[in-house]
Amino acid sequence: MNLILRAQVATAAHAIVPSWPVESFIAVNPLAGHEPRPFEAAATPGVVLTRSRDAYLADADRGRIVDADLEAALAERVPELAGKLTIGGKSVSAVSVAVLDMKSAEWNSPAAAESSAPWLDEYLATWVSSYLNPDPLWAMPHKQQGFYQAWRALARRDPSLPRTARRMVAELPVEPDAALAWALVRLGVAAEEVTETLRAELQYLPGWVGHIKWRAEKIGDIDLLSYLGVRLTIQAVLDTTPLPSSREPLIAEEAQTTLWHRAEHVARSIGSRGDRDDIAAVSRVLATHPVPDHALTWQKAYELHYRATLMPSLRDTDPVTPRPQLQLVMCIDPRSEGMRRHIEVLPEVETFGFAGFFGVPVRFSRYRARGAVNSLPALLTARHHLTEHPTDPAKAEDHIMRGRTRDALRQSTHRADSGTVTPFAFAEVSGWLYGAVSVLRTLTPTLQARIHRFLTPSTVTLPSNVSVADAFTLEERAAMAETAVRMMGIGQFAPLVVLAGHASESMNNLYQSALDCGACGGNPGAANARASAAIFNAPDVRALLAARGIDIPSDSFFIAAEHNTVTDAVTLLDRHLIPPSHVDVARTFDRAQHTAAEMLVRERAQDLPGASPHSPARVQGRAHDWAEVYPELGLAGNAAMIIGPRQMTRGVNLDRRVFLHSYQAELDLEGAALETIMTAPLVVAQWINHQYYFSALNPATLGAGTKTIHNAIGTIGVLTGHTGDLRRGLPWQSVGLGDQLFHEPMRLTVIIQAPLDSIGRIVSRNQVLRNLFDNDWITLIARNEPATPWHRYAPYGWTAAPATLKGR
Repeated sequence: MNLILRAQVATAAHAIVPSWPVESFIAVNPLAGHEPRPFEAAATPGVVLTRSRDAYLADADRGRIVDADLEAALAERVPELAGKLTIGGKSVSAVSVAVLDMKSAEWNSPAAAESSAPWLDEYLATWVSSYLNPDPLWAMPHKQQGFYQAWRALARRDPSLPRTARRMVAELPVEPDAALAWALVRLGVAAEEVTETLRAELQYLPGWVGHIKWRAEKIGDIDLLSYLGVRLTIQAVLDTTPLPSSREPLIAEEAQTTLWHRAEHVARSIGSRGDRDDIAAVSRVLATHPVPDHALTWQKAYELHYRATLMPSLRDTDPVTPRPQLQLVMCIDPRSEGMRRHIEVLPEVETFGFAGFFGVPVRFSRYRARGAVNSLPALLTARHHLTEHPTDPAKAEDHIMRGRTRDALRQSTHRADSGTVTPFAFAEVSGWLYGAVSVLRTLTPTLQARIHRFLTPSTVTLPSNVSVADAFTLEERAAMAETAVRMMGIGQFAPLVVLAGHASESMNNLYQSALDCGACGGNPGAANARASAAIFNAPDVRALLAARGIDIPSDSFFIAAEHNTVTDAVTLLDRHLIPPSHVDVARTFDRAQHTAAEMLVRERAQDLPGASPHSPARVQGRAHDWAEVYPELGLAGNAAMIIGPRQMTRGVNLDRRVFLHSYQAELDLEGAALETIMTAPLVVAQWINHQYYFSALNPATLGAGTKTIHNAIGTIGVLTGHTGDLRRGLPWQSVGLGDQLFHEPMRLTVIIQAPLDSIGRIVSRNQVLRNLFDNDWITLIARNEPATPWHRYAPYGWTAAPATLKGR
């Protein structure tokens, strides 16, 4: 084992972000490895950080960016522009001079590059996909020996390689690190150049490289050492030099316009007759803001405009008093904002925002299911396994038997359909049936879904209870309940408290997990909501909570629910647990959510491509349409996160663009709950925000491209076409329509109502937060309490919020 070489591989791969499989899609910042550096220094090969000059100028023409935004952006990025100067006898501010220059100076907009596909990349992509495919028609021989060893054993018979190369492969070292060391020597890589050479090689096939890094950490069947062993070895065998790192970072380039010419143009536009002193004065101003910096200033102005619209909309309403009759706790996901807003039309309803796993991180499996899912944030590790017990064991046996029969039929059909010879006979025998089903599914997808549910009763959820007492000790359950209450800031409890996880529903959609709950590992949040409700309803847990100052009335009952983000129905789960005393209030909730769902669907239809607000049933029917590439818009548009009491946002239409986390500083004197929110939900929100940001700006390199030509590699991910790199990020249908974006790429604005000193201490002792805030990856704005002014966090302390944030 070559420890030095292994350390060099680890160093070269440090900035690579692991890529989760598409079956449990986790949104991540694809440039997270660069967060310790300023955002503007994060340019990487093939990636752009901003939009084009034309796009920003178009925004300026339609008022999406105004001069006040540009001036505020310049004041923040270039503090030296605070003074004034005299041009043509007029006194003008330096910042206004810089604004004129931004609107007139030419710069070449960087364009995201298409992924390259040289022979070596194609060759390796084929081998890696064959090795990792979880459901191949023919399994790769020697797979159990590891990737490098399997390749070494098979490549000697690979006809795509020259005969001399095949003979050399047979004589290669057995271990991958020995082979990599041999290849580096044969390729003439000097010892001091090894790490940079490996880093350059890892820039190619970034999708597969990111997924290999994830598998090395989570599964262990492949690692980057064995991948690089094959990659470098094949180059050495073929006697080629390592690929040069020709993919340079993409940054805005200054056009062939000199500083003097820019200054002359600006001076004349102000009123100067071309006096050299005027031009020289303007030149000194423009020199502080060179053209390559313009793109990021435009982007800052673009974000400030949204922020200037959002901040004045926040209000300070009175808390819900007296005791609410119904409380609804939903995920912080921006899609919950619409449901919370519409259901709060009823004055006796109060809502809260909390991470969708409800503080119960588990690995969950259904009753006697063969597999399990990690239903928890990617930041956590599953240490508890949760399952369920049927309420009627006799019915459960029938349910299990029907389910296994259905699975056996489905498996048999799959084998017949994907075999070598059987597809022909299978099509002859059953083609007429599948043809009829296909016609029905295409023309009337909702009717087909109803027929399918009628014919397959085994798919109906089995009445059951989750086994929280088996998975957690009493102390653990009480601690989770206490943490949830303190983080949300619940001061009083309604007779019925609904904990609603969320899930999406769509057909023929490889990216469905990207629409499910990110706080639950790209899975629906129902299991966590059921577990949390069971914890809160347990008398022994309530007794411990009472001893800790949290008194839950005996008439308060917690019930789980699931929000379907395509139909916007919020369905109560485990209805058999509802006591007779709470049946009426549960029916009240059903009616309220039904009305709210109809209003929300009509609202969403205004943004959904091809939808009409006059046909809500058709919008909801997209859940069953296998030809629909826009079942919903997911978290498109996300731009901000608010951490504070609901009184700040109740009644405000935030257009489903804001992560809402409830928080009451008065109930968290030590700041422990706030620190948990800032180091967990806030970080996850930032991941989601940057996933959308970079997928929108770089659809070819950091996005997955259009869904219409995707091919699945098992449950790992997708390719565009039949070969090539594993696609990263979100498909184009998550951020754009045609050639236009509907997602506005903006970095996350975090708004907190809590003591500034407490926030500052939390940021200071958490390096992750310092990286994000100090390096301008996200922005933090806060105030102590409703009556105090807003402040913006800066690396050297708090500053008064710019005037543009106080409304115009």
